[in-house]
Amino acid sequence: MLKGFRGQLFDFADNDSTDNTVAKHRYYADGLLLVEAGKVVAAGDYGALASQAANAEIMDYGTCLIMPGFVDAHVHSVQTKAIASYGKELLDWLESYVFPAETLFEQPEYARIHTRFFLEQLLKNGTTTAAVFSSVHAAAAEALFEEALKLNMCIIGGNTWMDRNAPEELCQSAESSYELSEQLIEKYHNYQRLHFAVTPRYAITSSPDSLQLAAQLFASRHDLYLQTHISENLKEIETVHHHYPNHHNYLDVYDNFGLLSSRTLLGHGIHLTEKELKRVADSKTKVVHCPSSNLFLGSGLLGFYRMQRHGIELAMGSDVGAGTSFSMLQTLQDAYKVSALKGEPLSAMDAFYAITLGGAKALQLDALIGNFDKGKEADFVVIDLSKDELIDYRTRDTSLEELLFALMTLGDDRVIKATYLMGERWTYYD
Repeated sequence: MLKGFRGQLFDFADNDSTDNTVAKHRYYADGLLLVEAGKVVAAGDYGALASQAANAEIMDYGTCLIMPGFVDAHVHSVQTKAIASYGKELLDWLESYVFPAETLFEQPEYARIHTRFFLEQLLKNGTTTAAVFSSVHAAAAEALFEEALKLNMCIIGGNTWMDRNAPEELCQSAESSYELSEQLIEKYHNYQRLHFAVTPRYAITSSPDSLQLAAQLFASRHDLYLQTHISENLKEIETVHHHYPNHHNYLDVYDNFGLLSSRTLLGHGIHLTEKELKRVADSKTKVVHCPSSNLFLGSGLLGFYRMQRHGIELAMGSDVGAGTSFSMLQTLQDAYKVSALKGEPLSAMDAFYAITLGGAKALQLDALIGNFDKGKEADFVVIDLSKDELIDYRTRDTSLEELLFALMTLGDDRVIKATYLMGERWTYYD
């Protein structure tokens, strides 16, 4: 059945001839999105598409803003219980709060219940695609994929690899992690909307043998992802140097094991040196900016435009549980504050590009999601600015860019009227 969704329509054209997001953006004050069998049929001005929509079932959202679903490129499904935990920097925070929280995911029913809550929070906030770190446990990774499958949600995920410098109950041999990852790849990778990422947590909890096996698995298939952390915290960097003294820098550890590629997602990267940034760019490795968690843990300030000047492709991550909100709107608010402190304020157009088409491109999913081009999977979010009195007041009679900036500065889950996955409205499920 052909379905239509009427409202203010906003997305970005996939135009590689320019990096200017203002030039890329598309906006229709009275727009129409046509969807059939989960895919975009057409998107544009309502008047221009009215005849094509003659037999469509129309959902009229009035003045609501309809845009592509948000992309969260770095988040942890097993850390929700650790959110808003007081007073620690990264390494102590992991020991005090995160590792105890992750230990509980060994239990299948616990893993299922808490993973369901995690995914519901993403969708409640308009996030339709996420790159997710699970725990070391089979139960946790299986719960992530199975619950996402029920929702028809686009997920990149994997079991976390750790074989040292963590509680004994969370350490698994490199061979065990490899075997579990192989099993998960066989069962879930490229099944419907699921994708697998080889997921070594970071260099501190990874022995050389573990990184070697992770690299071997990553190289075994051209369509796998690899996700990890890098240069989030100064003490972390010192500790990596202690464990890998013969490497030039933090990035060199991953590089020497063959972990850098266009399908590698590096979370954070705040303190990467100029030399490291050049190598990231040359290898086409992606960096995921996690401003909320960086502020919360006092880790530092990433230069968004500095990364771009190096030619590095960036995505955004909420990084829950160090991040303090599942809302990518709140993540953009923090990204703006960080960029302002760096002296280069993040524009609203660049910000929304990063959580829609830009995020999809960083994850190499832009052939499937990210905008409203014909044939794309119809993941989108409906935003009702009237749901928040202050935003409604602030955005009356403003330009589109002012509206978007107010939305990313003041918005959260309260303005998310509806989230759609492949043309179907998501509702809380049993």
